[in-house]
This record gives sequence, structure tokens and C-alpha cells, in this order.
Amino acid sequence: MPIKQTKLQTKKRKYHQYVRALSGLTAALIAVSGGYTAMPSQALAEKADISIYNWNSYSKFTVPEIKPSWTVKVDNDSDMNENNVGQQAAAEDGKVFAFSKSKLVAWDAATGKQLWTYGNDLTPSIVYDNGILYGLSSNHKPYAVNAKTGKALWQSGTSTWIDTRERTEALIPTADTLYVIKGSTTFSFDRKTGKLRWKADEAMAEGNGTAYLQESDGVVLRTFFVQGALTSVQLNAYDKKTGKKLWSEFGQGEAIQVKNGLVYSVDYYSPLLVDYQSIPDRKLQINAYNVKNGALKGTLEFNWKMPGDPPYERGQGSVLASEGNLYVEQAGLIAEYDLDTYKNGDAPSRTFSRPGGVNGELVGIVQGRLIYRDSVTDSELKGLKLVNGSAVQWNGDAPVSQVSIYGKGMYRAQRNGTLLGINLLTSQPVFRVKTGADLHEATLKTGGMIIIQAEGKLIGVKLPASLK
Repeated sequence: MPIKQTKLQTKKRKYHQYVRALSGLTAALIAVSGGYTAMPSQALAEKADISIYNWNSYSKFTVPEIKPSWTVKVDNDSDMNENNVGQQAAAEDGKVFAFSKSKLVAWDAATGKQLWTYGNDLTPSIVYDNGILYGLSSNHKPYAVNAKTGKALWQSGTSTWIDTRERTEALIPTADTLYVIKGSTTFSFDRKTGKLRWKADEAMAEGNGTAYLQESDGVVLRTFFVQGALTSVQLNAYDKKTGKKLWSEFGQGEAIQVKNGLVYSVDYYSPLLVDYQSIPDRKLQINAYNVKNGALKGTLEFNWKMPGDPPYERGQGSVLASEGNLYVEQAGLIAEYDLDTYKNGDAPSRTFSRPGGVNGELVGIVQGRLIYRDSVTDSELKGLKLVNGSAVQWNGDAPVSQVSIYGKGMYRAQRNGTLLGINLLTSQPVFRVKTGADLHEATLKTGGMIIIQAEGKLIGVKLPASLK
């Protein structure tokens, strides 16, 4: 399933102290000039209760503008309904799939030529996997379509509709199963036939499920938000064949690693019991559970102290697992550990300074760059190079709307109706495309084309050689 503001230019208005005195003098001259027995009434404009200026601006980039290869109209989901975010369109195998007039439509990614249409009055949610598209009918019955021909493979007779409340929704295909997530309910369908295998709900979550689902050793893992005296995430495990709940652990997050029959999960509950403001000691705890029965098989502890005097910063920072390594924020530093070799009490294999000014979360590692999403600047990205710890940033020239990264290309859709293509390795902008939109969904990519999802349209753009 992502840039930083450039140098700001600030202008200041200058007000002269003699203005008021000059106005008074003018009024006096008029009063004594004769010919008038009374001053005309003066109409005063109503003053704002509060008036605030912002003279900050982005520096504009001068980069080549690429003309789109094609543009097609699609159904406009400009309210960016969170239920369908990330699943309104797909691009694979040189084709683009999206919804137009509530039908599923396929276009050639290079030319924009329409290839086929499927269905009527469909829910705008689609995923692609191994040549097959999976979606939902208007009454939320899953279907499968051949992505090459548009021919229906099956239509399930079971609806996944729960109620009218907004819930997390996701379609997740695996090797032999299509899972449909609706809030705290999980549906398991046979991938070949569309037949419902089972349905399971976590009642304690009261509809508050996440979009996380993972299979391992015949077990399905999911997480939920459970409310009570303390509210926290909960990890559940279900039998893949029957949907029977095998075990659950309150306070445990999604698996950061599943290895040798063990599920490694961060403990988010214990920190809720700590008086962080008066105690400098910090601890990240990762528990290892047997994936089949939930038995606790071990615990990894990572300890550090906060510098300075109380009151200390509350909570704990981001945690990211990637390719056997664990990255943990510790008192302004990012500590790296080898999960395969770590033993309690070991020092980090290395540490990095957090990029300056960042207050956000670790979101991933791409091209040897550890990337942060900055919550202060609302989705701007900063990062650091793992090879030497040096900070990097990817500047835009307008507030960000959406950012997608593919390999060494970063595609920054902006709130001024443009998209910047940026080289992730050099941090330099390469091209600009006019989108004419304020909001954007995720930019898609197939072959040498990117497909920009703007409001009510798809825009196909041929990538320059430097970003292919």
C-alpha cells in the first residue's frame, strides 16, 4: 500500500505610523474650508472578528510537462469513501480496470482503448489477482471475472452486506480463497466457485475490524479494535477450513513476522499501564505465539531510557519489521535489530538519527530508504538512507493529495491539480502532469505507464525512461 515542503518564502506587509496623523490633518482641513455646514455620513465596512494572513508559499519547480496519452471518464467518488479507498481501480498486465456508469470497464493501458465491460449497478470495489478480478455486486455478493475477456467466472449467492454503518471493507484473494472483510466480520469464499465456506464475527469488536488478514499454516489471522476499560487492538486466529476461532490475544497487533510456526506480535497493551510522564524507562515487547493454539512461546524485549527530566514524552514510537530486521524508534533515534539473531539485552546492530522535524510513523523501506509519513505536515514523506543514515526528502511545490511509490519513481499528486514525478534516488522532480483535480486516489502502474486517478477520470501517462 507515499515529499516534504520546500523552502517557504515569507512576505510581510509594512504599515507606516504617519497614516493615522495624515488622516486627521485631512479631516481638519475639510472642516475649516467653508461651504459645508455638516460632514456627509461615512459608511464603514463591517470588520471581521478575526482576520489571519498566511504569506507562506511553495517554490515552483520548472520541469518538463508531459501530455497524457489518454483520459477516460469514470465514476466520481470524490468524497473518497474510506470503505473503497485503494480498491476503486486496478492496473495489471497492460490493462486498467475501473467503474464507469456502475459497470466494470477494462481499457488498454497504453492507448486508453476500451476493451470490455461487465455488469450493472456494481459496488465500486475491485481487486486483481492472477488474471482474475474480484468485486461486489450492488447487494454485495462477490463475483469473479476473467481480466482478459471480461467473462464472468462466477457470482456468489451470498451477500456480505452487514448494515448501513460505515465499516472497514476489503477483498483479499489468496491461493484458494477469497476473503471479504466487513468491519469485524470475516467471510471466506471458495475462490474457484464463489461458494461461502464460513463467516465469523468478533463480537467484542462491535464492528471495529481492521483490513489486516494473513494466512499461515492453515490459520487465518485478523486484528480488531476492542473497547473496554482500556481500548486496544486484539489479534485473533481462525481455522482456515471451518472459521472456528482458535485463540485471541487482547493488546496484540498484527503479525510482524510468522516463522517456524510462531506468530511474532507487538504488545500494545502493557504500555497503556505505564505512567510514562514520570518514568524514563521504555520497553517494547514482542510476544511469540504458537500459530495453531496461541500458546506463548517466548518474548523479545527491547529497552531504552528517555533523556532529560520529567515529564517525559508519552507513549512509544513506531515499529517496523522488514526482511528480518526490526526498526524501533527510541528517544529520537531509530534502532535496528536482527530479528533472527536478537537475544534480550542485545544492543542494536546500528542506530540512525530521525529525520529533522518529523513527527509521524515509519511506513516502509524502498530502494534502501527508510520512509516516514509526517503527521504534522499531513502525509508528507521524509526518510533516511540505510547505507549511511543521511536524511533525504522529496519536495513538492503544492500541498500533497496522495503519494505512490513504484521502484525508483515517486508520484506525488498535489492539491493544485498537478502530479509530480520524482526520482526517489536523487530526490529531483522529473516531470509534471496536469490533472485538474484536488483529490486523487492511488496512482497505478503497469509496464511503462502510470494511471492517475483524479476526480471522475483516469489519466494515462507514458513514463520517461529515467523512471521505468
